[in-house]
Amino acid sequence: MGEDGSAQNVTLENWMRELPEQLKNLPLIYLAIPGSHDSMTYGITRSSGIAPDAEPIVKKLYPLFRGTILRWTITQAVDTPQQLLIGIRYFDLRLATKTGDAKFYFTHGLYADEITEALHQVMNFVDSHPGEVVILDFQHFYGFTLDDHQRLMRFLLGLFGPRLVPRQIDIQKVTLNSLARLNQQIVVVYRHQSVYATNEFWQPQMMPSPWPRQDHVSGLLNFLRHVKRHPGMGFIHQVVLTPTPAFIFFRWISSLREKCAIPVKNEVLPKLLDFSPGPPLTNEASQAPVNVVIADFVEMDDSTFPKTIIQLNMKLLKNVDLVYHNHG
Repeated sequence: MGEDGSAQNVTLENWMRELPEQLKNLPLIYLAIPGSHDSMTYGITRSSGIAPDAEPIVKKLYPLFRGTILRWTITQAVDTPQQLLIGIRYFDLRLATKTGDAKFYFTHGLYADEITEALHQVMNFVDSHPGEVVILDFQHFYGFTLDDHQRLMRFLLGLFGPRLVPRQIDIQKVTLNSLARLNQQIVVVYRHQSVYATNEFWQPQMMPSPWPRQDHVSGLLNFLRHVKRHPGMGFIHQVVLTPTPAFIFFRWISSLREKCAIPVKNEVLPKLLDFSPGPPLTNEASQAPVNVVIADFVEMDDSTFPKTIIQLNMKLLKNVDLVYHNHG
């Protein structure tokens, strides 16, 4: 990790609480926070049914090529509690309904688990880990009616209640210390216009998540280096390769882990050490500072991904006075 080896001293399950005091007074959107991409795909199994977000080609091929499709659909190997314990603090959630079923399910082309257990696990985690903050990003909704949105929002309000970090005019005022004082630990980003009905959830523009749409490392790196972010908002760097149907066709017997996640870990993750968290700089030539960074198979190589992202926060200590000065 860093020359001082400080990442080794971080307890991943309590890393936010253990950050140096100066960093806990910085805006949450200026910290480097590891997250998982398509967080709940670990719940997809051989008995999973086709979901409403499935590509037409998947619908055709699934009965014959179930094993292959699973290998290219599952992006996470460890469940919600394990992700939380290795320091993951952002979850990328995609939900779908099922005909004739009132429940909501996680999805990624195929149905994963019903949502209740994982969300209760998040609640149990924040209950037992004061000072940790978890961002739940409800990214996509498939087969949802307005009534479904209202039911889901009621469920989330009922489950998380006072733990929610309400939407604020100036999110630069949201710091780990300010949240700890209020016992608020869960940010819900709700990417649908029905969010405007409640101020408990954050709006999509408060945490943009541009999709790189790259299937090669060079294209992904180019995207990450040139993407722009708004200085007063959060941001999500998606450090993921996205296989096209053609890409998969020529690598049929392999898997997303082998052909996408491992190259990212080996070739992109080391380059992320050049990135820094903190306020976006006015210098046009500089790359956008990181805030949330998400990846596939976050547990690989003894959780090297979350360790690397958390370690980036140590760069802030060197110029924390500058950050305070810029932040006002």
